[in-house]
Amino acid sequence: MSGKPVLEAASWLSPPSHSGALTRRKVLASAAGLGLAFPTLSAEPGVGRRLFRLGLFPHSYEPWLTWAREDFAAHGWQEGVHYTQVNSDAGFGDALTVDAARALIARQVDLLTTYSTAHALVLHRVTQTVPIVMYGSGYPVEAGLANSLAHPGKNVTGITTYAGTGIWGKLLQLVRESSPNVERVAVVWGYVPPFFPKAEIEPCYRELRQGAAAIPLALHIQEIASPAEVGRALASISAFKPNALLVMAGPGFFDKRQEVMRYSVANRLATAADWRWLPQDEIQPMIMLGASQRATIRQGNAYVMRILEKGERASDLPIQQPSKFDLAISRRTAAAVGVNLPQALMVRADEVID
Repeated sequence: MSGKPVLEAASWLSPPSHSGALTRRKVLASAAGLGLAFPTLSAEPGVGRRLFRLGLFPHSYEPWLTWAREDFAAHGWQEGVHYTQVNSDAGFGDALTVDAARALIARQVDLLTTYSTAHALVLHRVTQTVPIVMYGSGYPVEAGLANSLAHPGKNVTGITTYAGTGIWGKLLQLVRESSPNVERVAVVWGYVPPFFPKAEIEPCYRELRQGAAAIPLALHIQEIASPAEVGRALASISAFKPNALLVMAGPGFFDKRQEVMRYSVANRLATAADWRWLPQDEIQPMIMLGASQRATIRQGNAYVMRILEKGERASDLPIQQPSKFDLAISRRTAAAVGVNLPQALMVRADEVID
């Protein structure tokens, strides 16, 4: 962890903008010059062959489905003409079973998509032949899903949201910048075994501890493996007496994340999370820093099309880092916990939620 101040991360949080409209021809020409490959669609797509069946595991939600359709359409792929989406019956909090994966694969899918290493691991246990594209993941090499990021070597590829991005240290920096008096940070951690292997969790903890030491901050990591553990976990956190919470709502307590947020408001704790929570969440973390969901959909869709249209193999497609990160700030949550957010932080936000 570099320990660089957050002000130096402005370029990392906000990619350069480009003026002027680009035609599809110019985009493809530029891509060709960079060695990027985009699918070339036939003049009569869908004629003479069945639709590609894309399995989504777990089932996806709006606006993800809409964003995926829009991006596919921008590249000439029309739902019902080139592909159909096959949604799993299981959701994020209850999809981590081999039976759920088998049920989806049995629906004759041509390719599987997911957005966590935990779900990709379950799929990989069931099939080593159907291609799997991850729209998000943690540390796929450590998890055993790939031989390396550059050369995956298995039937899994996509985007890594965390490996090599330094996001854990950046979240701690943002918490300190938002609340300079913060000295003690508790981490409510839902990325736990058996969903996520210990080998994948260890680099997260290592980066968190290195980031806390660089600031410096006292750190307490509280694992929550099931919703039933939330009450006990919050009692342990109270004993630590934190000034702030990092809320990592993995499958361990995804359905109880609002209970954790109500605790944070009641105790006037600044909060931060590693992804943009759903707009309909009652209380959102004060700071949300994560890979741009629309950008990772574009990256993942490009791989889907290359595999299905071009016949490329997932094993040969490098696992990429996100092309863009988004910083969202909830002014409403900040007011509820008594934090006066600095203007220097507000102007860097991609989204401010009132």
